Amino acid sequence: MKRFFAKLGRFFWSWGFLKFVLCAIALIILFYVEEDWRGARAWAATKAEWEAKGESFDYNKLIPPPVPDDQNFAALPLFKIEALKATDGSSYLGMVVLDRAMRDDLPSFEFPSTGNWTRGELPDMAKIRKAIATDYAMAFKGMKPPDDTLAQFNAIYPFFTDFIASAATRSLFRLNMDYAVSPPFLRSLGPITRPIKLSKILTLHAILALDHHQSDLVLEDIKINCELASGVKRDPTLVGGLVAIGMGAINNAALYDGLAQHEWSDAQLIELEQTLKPINFLADYQFAMRSELAQSTANLDYIKRARRSDLYGLIRMVDSIVIQTIRLNPPWPNGWWDNNKSQMAAFLFQSLADVDPQARLVFPKVDRDLQHQIEQARVRWDANAPWNIWFTLAAGPLSNATHQYAQAQVWVDEARIACALERYRLAHGAYPGSLDALAPACIDALPHDIMNGQPYHYQLRPDGTYLLYSVGWNQTDDGGKVVYKKDNPNQVDYTQGDWVWPTPQFNPHK
Repeated sequence: MKRFFAKLGRFFWSWGFLKFVLCAIALIILFYVEEDWRGARAWAATKAEWEAKGESFDYNKLIPPPVPDDQNFAALPLFKIEALKATDGSSYLGMVVLDRAMRDDLPSFEFPSTGNWTRGELPDMAKIRKAIATDYAMAFKGMKPPDDTLAQFNAIYPFFTDFIASAATRSLFRLNMDYAVSPPFLRSLGPITRPIKLSKILTLHAILALDHHQSDLVLEDIKINCELASGVKRDPTLVGGLVAIGMGAINNAALYDGLAQHEWSDAQLIELEQTLKPINFLADYQFAMRSELAQSTANLDYIKRARRSDLYGLIRMVDSIVIQTIRLNPPWPNGWWDNNKSQMAAFLFQSLADVDPQARLVFPKVDRDLQHQIEQARVRWDANAPWNIWFTLAAGPLSNATHQYAQAQVWVDEARIACALERYRLAHGAYPGSLDALAPACIDALPHDIMNGQPYHYQLRPDGTYLLYSVGWNQTDDGGKVVYKKDNPNQVDYTQGDWVWPTPQFNPHK
């Protein structure tokens, strides 16, 4: 045994072992140098290519500019953003005043459904009145509720009247928060998502106001909801854009209900159409994709520069396989981060070609070709290798955005046409036989179907109602057919069939 350890000791102190160690170190250094060169070269080429086309990688250029407080209704005390402590001791940004105003202090507070306008299902007012009465009883135990449902609502949400009055005098919405947090993934997105509940409250108030035939109040609710969504979608994240899409869908419930009940006057219909006209979700889509790229670039640059001890601390704040992998492996070559940046840039800039905001067109084939590229990349042998993993993880969720933005724009266009159709009905006592009768008397110009550049399809039915639809994602005229998912018959499959402005299925107001 002594002889064995003596030989082992002489081996480790021998010139041969030293040469082995030196060669191994040289190979490791050479490996890092080569990988750094390869990644830096790919990133430099990608950056030069897209900058030559006028694109920018600077996240700070996408931050919404400040808004004077007297024009910004996000400057109201209701939207004050505060640093709060979570139960695990970590910090986050919250909106305590808004949360309390929206009754988040009552965890079991019931929020009534305002129907499902995308399926033609109008609000069930009997259920809504019952839900409001239940909410009132929960908020004011032992007190007799007012007979008027709107009065009950105003008691439950005492902030609402003053909020509407203040918001009506301010035309912009920009949250007063630090958008330049570095790296961007440390910026709290909680304040960006909170307005979606406020959107629901505005829409609930609008539905109740329609039930009381107070369409002027409904119009104010819809306009403020649009301003809220307009501000949220200017947040330099895809999250902000998707929240704004959700707010738009919620807001449409009030507009749709008013059309179904024929509550709008001609002047109100003009104002509604003009409120919707500037909305361009295709431009918003490109802004969101550019924002995601700028954020990814800044995030990867930070991770590349950060000390490993800093990265360990991020694990609690960032749910990312990438960060977890860093903790378990030796330091990655800088080139691997550069290669991830290069792939993300190529994918996100290519995705801009899915839409043309100026021509108001969406190109599903371009999107499908890009999806095919993503699928091929994800089955490659090195799909989850460190130099690809960021792209592999991010590309899938990001790839569904085009469809969502396209659908949101179709709803806007169809809502504008529906307002024009209602104006025609008010003037002539019936809907027209063709959309050609609408312009310019009822609308300046008809929007075309963004899915194929052709006019929206329209049919006047024998019962006096109408069928209005886009050819949808498959770009095929299916005669106004709505397709439902096979695994969920209650959910529309928006990849198939047409995108139809629905006809009301029932009228609970009567």
